[in-house]
Amino acid sequence: MSGRIYQLPLPPNRLPRNLFHSLACCLALAAMSSTVTPALADIRVVNAQGEHRMGDRDTREDAIRIATEAAKRNALEQVATYLESITVVSDMDVTKDEIRTYTAGLVIVLNQQVSTALDGDVVVIKADLLAQMDTDEVAQAITALRENEDASAQLVAMKQENEQLQEELNAVNQALGSASTADQVQQAAHKRKEILNRVQSNAMVSQAWTNWILVSPGGIPQGLLNSASGLSPANPHVAIAQQMIIGRHPQAPPQPPRPASRPGRMPSYELVPPPGVRGEPRPLNEIIHSSPRSQQPRSQYR
Repeated sequence: MSGRIYQLPLPPNRLPRNLFHSLACCLALAAMSSTVTPALADIRVVNAQGEHRMGDRDTREDAIRIATEAAKRNALEQVATYLESITVVSDMDVTKDEIRTYTAGLVIVLNQQVSTALDGDVVVIKADLLAQMDTDEVAQAITALRENEDASAQLVAMKQENEQLQEELNAVNQALGSASTADQVQQAAHKRKEILNRVQSNAMVSQAWTNWILVSPGGIPQGLLNSASGLSPANPHVAIAQQMIIGRHPQAPPQPPRPASRPGRMPSYELVPPPGVRGEPRPLNEIIHSSPRSQQPRSQYR
């Protein structure tokens, strides 16, 4: 098509009546749409990977959980790096560490795939996550969470604890590999499961705070807190969240599910269930694609 502009042969200062009405309608519709249609949100999609190189005493289940946690940390790091560079967040004068703290519950897992590969004689379990986040929602979350001292303090505490747990996980992996007796193997394996459960429990509590602040103020995210307690009964952050949230809204009635509720967030809904857990079918975004010979694990969380 050429770049020429063609004009109708009309007398000066006159338009046909039907053309005038058409233009008026178009202008009216444009004005209406500019006032009622929100601007398109900036959706950022990231692809993150994590892996675990299995030792002789590793189980496939634990290897998948470890690889998945590594992929989650990778995704959050990518998101934090991106958010730090955009105006909507950089103008808020927040550090990258704060961004990671406040937005962990806002990254949605679209898909996860788990694969197995061989590197010589070593079995490598790889987890690939496709995740997304909404920058407008992030800005809203940062503002709301910074203004809520209870939520902010708890999110910071759990983030710091998870960093410490990651160091403990690295140490127990080494201890498991170098264990020389059956008792040492059993103790190290048990300790590793406890660490993984605690990390996932903290993630659910973080999501409960985020949901309470942004999704249903006044409602109590009891389902998430119950699941977090089930994974790690000794987790003090569960009791703190229940006390603070219920204490702030003692008379709030339970909130029914919203028709357009958001899907499960990455850090809160664990895609690989703990040992022995069999639950209800998961939403599509929580499906794990594993090798054909292994049974699909199912999560207890919706």
